[in-house]
Amino acid sequence: MYSDTIEKSSEYLRLALDHMGRYRLPVDPANYSVWYEYVSGRNDQLKLIIDDALSRSKGISLELNKTLYEKYIANDYKVIIKKIREELGKVLDTILGHVVDTGGQLTGFATMLNIYSNRLKDDLDADSVRNIANEIILETQTINTSGKLLKERIISSTREIEILRKDLDKLRQEATSDTLTGLRNRRYLISAFDKEANHAKKSGSSLSLIIADIDHFKKINDKYGHLIGDRVLKTSAKMLTDCVKGKDIIVRYGGEEFVILLPDTAIDGATTLGNKLCTYFKNMNWKRKDTGEIIEQVHISGGVAQYRIGESLDSLVQRADMALYWSKQNGRCRVTSEHDIPGDQTDLIPPVVTLDTQHSI
Repeated sequence: MYSDTIEKSSEYLRLALDHMGRYRLPVDPANYSVWYEYVSGRNDQLKLIIDDALSRSKGISLELNKTLYEKYIANDYKVIIKKIREELGKVLDTILGHVVDTGGQLTGFATMLNIYSNRLKDDLDADSVRNIANEIILETQTINTSGKLLKERIISSTREIEILRKDLDKLRQEATSDTLTGLRNRRYLISAFDKEANHAKKSGSSLSLIIADIDHFKKINDKYGHLIGDRVLKTSAKMLTDCVKGKDIIVRYGGEEFVILLPDTAIDGATTLGNKLCTYFKNMNWKRKDTGEIIEQVHISGGVAQYRIGESLDSLVQRADMALYWSKQNGRCRVTSEHDIPGDQTDLIPPVVTLDTQHSI
């Protein structure tokens, strides 16, 4: 699990992006994870393989990067879950041993523990293991026994389960969060989309998606440095978050790109929100907190698409990305709906919104 400071993680981010740019690797969560591990030096085996590959050639292939991710990143996450699952199973066995010592007084409870123990032998994900931990805790709270020693032992075991559950919560948070901005990441978006798409299918409600991209972000990095670039990303994440509703889901999709998933929202409403976001950024003056220096305007462009029953997340994102591309090709600092490709763009000029006019980073 990661425990880097903000300063250290920002430096690792900069180094990872430099490597990925040098070897022309797409900036996506999987590739980024590999290079974050590499520059942080926390994974000796992964670093050894990359250094060896670089010594024999001028770059790293996308295929090798994918292999490294699957072997050392995704698999590592599964190993941690497996370890927690095994520890939970040991605690269950301990409780079961105490219950057996009662001589059949708690037969029903023992049967339930055996069921949980068998379920933990399966290759479960973090959420499933956490749900089992919750169920066990609830079951232990409902048992009625007169034995003081047994009560104490069960209470002690329950505390151990609580610790394991917290470990799972921390692991899940780290696995689905972006280190720099604190937003959710692409892994979280995948699971959230499945849930919201299922809801849209059952209820007949709308589901829309916005891709927002910071315009000319590379120029900001080149002119002011990566530290200011990181601050722009963090401040942008907060600004976007301030504009969405509680049930809306905002994630950092990669690099300077953000995705907003909008349950119960049709494309017109999503486009209106996108225009509001563009205006929000356009009306802000940005300055450095440390020096007071005014930096150039930070604008965003966006693309909007509405979910079609049965389609995949990739399909929905692809259509929103096409709309984003149209925005980029037609002046930037604007939002385009998939319904407006091609067509008259005059009605997509962001409306004027009265907002605070200065933002410090």
